[in-house]
Amino acid sequence: MAVFHLECSVHRRCMSGISVASEQIHAPTEADAIADSEAWFSQLLAGRSGVAILRDEAGKVVWTARRMEPVTA
Repeated sequence: MAVFHLECSVHRRCMSGISVASEQIHAPTEADAIADSEAWFSQLLAGRSGVAILRDEAGKVVWTARRMEPVTA
């Protein structure tokens, strides 16, 4: 089982503006780690904008995502 590192920045609607989350993803394959990361990132966003980066144990970027949600007044 390999360890991957997921970092997410989520744009919040408050004074501080950005929330940063960091998680370890334990998965047997890179594809499984990406699938887990996509699901976790979608849940974390909850209708907000954000960016995610998944790195393997060596620090190599294996997946990135950027989601932009429309701004409502």
